[in-house]
Amino acid sequence: MTVTAGGPDVASVVRALSDANVQFVVVGEAASGHPLRLVVSRHPTNLEALGRALERLESTVRASALATPVEGRDPPPRRVGDPMATIPVATSGGDLDLMFGGPRRSLYAEVALHAEERNIGGVRVQWTGELPTVETVPRTTSRMLSRRLLSLAEGLAHLIERHDEDQSDGDRDSES
Repeated sequence: MTVTAGGPDVASVVRALSDANVQFVVVGEAASGHPLRLVVSRHPTNLEALGRALERLESTVRASALATPVEGRDPPPRRVGDPMATIPVATSGGDLDLMFGGPRRSLYAEVALHAEERNIGGVRVQWTGELPTVETVPRTTSRMLSRRLLSLAEGLAHLIERHDEDQSDGDRDSES
């Protein structure tokens, strides 16, 4: 991985993360004017370690991520459906994009499975050239939900019917 002039100080960032025992994978190459992309484990212990490392790096959420309304105007639109759950952060070592994945999957586990080790500034880190493609979850419409609920209700009714029949057969057998 090469660090270009004007780009993030990758070595100081990965050293701070590594020193705090953060589980992360570097994605792609660091480039001038672009944030360093990291996939981070969402495990609570790891998030605590990440917090310590970010504090050490004097981090703040990047201004571009804050939806601050301009006086007399509506607030800017919020980004919806970010499948990577990205948090843009400014640190003393440069800008980072921290990616956590969606609520139904562990992006870190998936990326770490295919990552390779690289030496960055004397620190061995997990690295991958690109992220896996993320399938978006199809939207559920009220009609789809109604069909699913109806199907579940029919299935439950059928089970109750069978249970009642089994009980009445059992009562008849005990009377004989």
